Amino acid sequence: MKEHMKREPLTAFVLSFLTPGLGQLYNGQLIKAILLYCLGLLILVLFSLSGLFFFFYGMVSWLAMMLGYMLFVIIDAAMSAKRLNIIRVKKYNKWYLYLLIILINAFLINSLLASFTIPTIKAYKLPAASMAPTLMIGDHLIVNKNYYTNGKPQRGDVVIFPDPSDPRKDFIRRIIGLPGEKIEIVGKKVYINGQPLEESYVIYVMGTPEGGLSPTTAVTKHFGPVNVPKGKFFVLGDNRDNSLDSRHFGFVDRAALKGKALYIYLAKDKKRIGKNIK
Repeated sequence: MKEHMKREPLTAFVLSFLTPGLGQLYNGQLIKAILLYCLGLLILVLFSLSGLFFFFYGMVSWLAMMLGYMLFVIIDAAMSAKRLNIIRVKKYNKWYLYLLIILINAFLINSLLASFTIPTIKAYKLPAASMAPTLMIGDHLIVNKNYYTNGKPQRGDVVIFPDPSDPRKDFIRRIIGLPGEKIEIVGKKVYINGQPLEESYVIYVMGTPEGGLSPTTAVTKHFGPVNVPKGKFFVLGDNRDNSLDSRHFGFVDRAALKGKALYIYLAKDKKRIGKNIK
């Protein structure tokens, strides 16, 4: 005669929190457990393939969907345990099998994150005005840390890299010059290989205490020409008269790029929330 055992709602809740569907498995609902788990994987894969992770509202939509999915799964597990109360224990109702499933799930999720275009993201807070008006003091950014693992840096990308004078800190600037190009600044106009660069994002405002730089840090109106070496990039701040950049510390190595800024998720000006960084 098979053993019967009471199902505890709290146990079902915790198991489904650790691995979606595991609470249902604990309740003896094998088919439901498999379907719910596969649904979670499907949501992850579809959003990855869609590329919505790279946009603010895409990320918000995914988070809302995943939150709704997780709430349904764990609440269903707890309520089913309470409703079923006592079940006939199945062969798979063993604690060591639950542990094995949790470990396999962790491995599978990590494999999916590596296989698909799901970005490893990091939040940053902008401390200075060097990238105004694109980015303002106090803006909170989402940065894709693995964007350049396979991708090629492009002109106009807003990138994160270590502060050349203090690697414990990070700088955020815009890529202007690519490897092999000749850069010159004449009358505050950037020239790439002798051709003027159109820059709608640039302003020329002298430094202020709030911006964290002194007016004396501004370079002269004429810079260069300089040739960008192989494997390096020439970067500038959008707030040209209030930016420490390649005019001061030289080129940035390709290997030093820590990620690409994607969008603003929090800002003092609420209208800026959700703005894609271009």
